[in-house]
Amino acid sequence: MFHRSTSLTVLLALLLCLGTALAQSAPVTYSYDLIVTDQKTVNACSSSEPVLLSGVMHFSYSVTTDSSAVNHFSVTVANNLTGVGQNTGTYYVANDSDQYNSNNDDASADLTVELKSDLKSQGSPPGMTLVQSLHIVVDTTGTISAQIVSNTTGCGS
Repeated sequence: MFHRSTSLTVLLALLLCLGTALAQSAPVTYSYDLIVTDQKTVNACSSSEPVLLSGVMHFSYSVTTDSSAVNHFSVTVANNLTGVGQNTGTYYVANDSDQYNSNNDDASADLTVELKSDLKSQGSPPGMTLVQSLHIVVDTTGTISAQIVSNTTGCGS
């Protein structure tokens, strides 16, 4: 009798551990690509030349929920952009990324963030710092929306 009771206890403990391990599985990562076509910024460092940006903004995020029912959103944004000066024809390149976090008890997170990137000149004008203001909304079901609110530049890279 004691042997069966011990075996049953061990079996129940194993099942409990398995259930806990399954409940704490790795979070799923969701992603979204925003195609950028002719987004305007201005080279504020030289001649106030308009620069048109094109490329891809890649957004990915994961969410975990802790035992207090707080959702922990982790959002990564990466850009892969090229730009063309509208007066000089100078080419620019930006490739950068950053991570943003939001912790709340809502089923979604609404973030407005700034992504700073080196906008490297491929010609004689100096490089710049590109600052993109981004509005991002994510939720616990895998829905993501994102838009570029504005593009500005600063001197230096």
